[in-house]
Amino acid sequence: MPPRVQPGEGIVVVMDVGPGVRAGVDATFFSQSKKCLINILQRKMFAEKCRDLVGIVLFGTNGTNNNLASADQYQHITVLRELRTVDWELINEVENLPYGNSTGDWVDALVVGMDLLHDPDGGRFTSKKIVLLTDFSGEFSDDQTSKIITGLKNQGIELNVIGPDIIDDEEEDEDEDKPGPCSGVKSTHNGKIPVTQNWNGKPKTAVQLAGETLVTRLVAEVDGIICSFDEAIAQLIFFQKSSASSGAWNTLLEIGPDFRIAITGRIKVKHVTVPTWKKRHAHDESAMIISETSYHRNDDAQTAVNSDEVIPGYKYGTTLVPFSDEDAQMQYHSNSPRSLSVLGFTKSCNVSHQRRAGDQVLVITAQEGHEAAAVALSSLIQALEELDMVAITRRIYNKNSNPTMGVLFPDITTNYECLIWIPLPYQEDVRVYTFPPLQHIIEKLNDSEIQIMDDLISSMDLTCQEEDDEEVLAPVGVLNPQLQHYFNTLTHRALHPNDPIPPPATHVLNILETPMSVCEARDKVASSLKTLFPTKKIVKAKRDSKDLFASTDGKSNKKSKKDGNETMSASDLTRSLVTHVTTATPVKDFLALLGGEAPDFNLICKQLADVVLQLIDGLGSGGGSNAAMMTKVIDCLTTFRQESCSIDPSTYNKFLSSLKEVVTSMSLSDLWDHVKESRLGMINSEENARSSVDRAAAEEFLKLEQQSQQPAPAPQVQNDDVEDLLDDM
Repeated sequence: MPPRVQPGEGIVVVMDVGPGVRAGVDATFFSQSKKCLINILQRKMFAEKCRDLVGIVLFGTNGTNNNLASADQYQHITVLRELRTVDWELINEVENLPYGNSTGDWVDALVVGMDLLHDPDGGRFTSKKIVLLTDFSGEFSDDQTSKIITGLKNQGIELNVIGPDIIDDEEEDEDEDKPGPCSGVKSTHNGKIPVTQNWNGKPKTAVQLAGETLVTRLVAEVDGIICSFDEAIAQLIFFQKSSASSGAWNTLLEIGPDFRIAITGRIKVKHVTVPTWKKRHAHDESAMIISETSYHRNDDAQTAVNSDEVIPGYKYGTTLVPFSDEDAQMQYHSNSPRSLSVLGFTKSCNVSHQRRAGDQVLVITAQEGHEAAAVALSSLIQALEELDMVAITRRIYNKNSNPTMGVLFPDITTNYECLIWIPLPYQEDVRVYTFPPLQHIIEKLNDSEIQIMDDLISSMDLTCQEEDDEEVLAPVGVLNPQLQHYFNTLTHRALHPNDPIPPPATHVLNILETPMSVCEARDKVASSLKTLFPTKKIVKAKRDSKDLFASTDGKSNKKSKKDGNETMSASDLTRSLVTHVTTATPVKDFLALLGGEAPDFNLICKQLADVVLQLIDGLGSGGGSNAAMMTKVIDCLTTFRQESCSIDPSTYNKFLSSLKEVVTSMSLSDLWDHVKESRLGMINSEENARSSVDRAAAEEFLKLEQQSQQPAPAPQVQNDDVEDLLDDM
């Protein structure tokens, strides 16, 4: 049987689209109104379990389309959408709202909106609201004002006006500089003192002033709200928080074998993840949603597989480990029904903040209608509070679920008392870290240094300093920027399917930005902090190549290593993580990077090529180390060619062309002879079909043209290479 659909709020947005609201170049009243309306629709679209119905009435349109229209009344008023749930089609219509070239009566448009909210049975809506978006620049008739006020009150309709800048004289007298969100309009004898400047910078007309006076009266009669675009959009750009209430978890609180209290647990805090939308595609909430699951092979044809041929499995690295029904016997199965058992009591100081785990917090109260349970639970709460104790519990959510350790804290206020249940970790979940003590550093600080650090902490304090102040970045009021960006991205993709995903909006990035007041207070302390704790940049010491192997303690450091020795040494065990190819061990670094996670082959080959050219520069300078360096170059080329032959031969061939030019310019014929002897020429098409070099061209390439050219001066060994060698010594 399909679920019974619960009623929601009825909202009618009455919007001005006439020529008066579009008379501008930049941000017009019309563009601001449309932005505000789209934000309202998006909030309704993504609000969890939202059953609100939204209708849209436009006035100032060229045509007329409403149920109250007659020959001379309710003209140029169009009902764009009857009351229904918000969908992407409606948001698209608002994105492309038509302009109107006529002037409509906003009072008549209000009456049309009231007609849409007419509910004779009184069971269609939980509440009713009209949102008016206009600058009151059009002519209007006020002969039905009393009837409109009576109709709004009788139907219980709340009237909210967004857009015009109107200042309340009483509120201005109370606190002239008081900022804040939209506030209810107070009914006064003098009404409102309207702002004389219009949204486009021009003085307000007599018609606008009269319209603002009338709407002030209407809003005051029904306890509505008037706010500007700046106030409204600042709140509407953020999507609504989840308003879904937690289901009741009814069970027994067991204390010992004979004492039980009937309790109800409700989720107070829970980690919210991005919704899956698996069951959010149906327009009709009463429709039955039937999910079907099918299994397919990971091939081009996506071959279907019968469900009886599929078994669950897990991925251990790259290995798939099947998990059969026999393996399921190893899982823990609790045959106990849902319960919350007290294992013992302890001092609250024994359960520190770092011991509190899990992704949810429960509020435990007595079950409704159980007076004896309420008395017993109240006695337990009072006793825990007086003794400063907490209860360690074992919770089983339902049958066959794993047991969870938790702690019950007493929570007593003037309005209620309850128990707060927070999960605790098991021993295997605890990670122990040891850090060196800082006491010996603190003892060296003088009074001025300690005081300036105290001032820094005080200046960045986010808690409220006075009773009337609000805490900055209060946890209960900070929205999740991930969810905000997710909904913005989803809306953009739905409205603009071919456009790239936009970056996070500015208002989303500002959610976790440091408040300006904190920055200002911090900067006042920063200058003194820099004076007392000066810092300086540490520059790495550079050594010349001639001192590379010099001993720092005056003794000769004669560590010899046989060429080609591949055995592991102690230095290999303590070697740091390879992040780039170095001149010390280029082959090992190259292979280590290729064996890493998601390697960039072209980038790694470029690093090896740069190292080879650096080694060749050393060959040009001569010296007794030429033989060892020549061997290292040949080893690099051999490994480079082997890996390129199996992955991408063009990378090696392109580098070898550059290498031949270097060899020719530096007259390093001995090196080229080693290249030919080791058969390190270009990779031809017979070795790899992806190569564009045939065998004849590869053999011709190995011929070196003799040039009578002066050898180029040997460049100095780069300091970076010296540091690489030092790091590996």
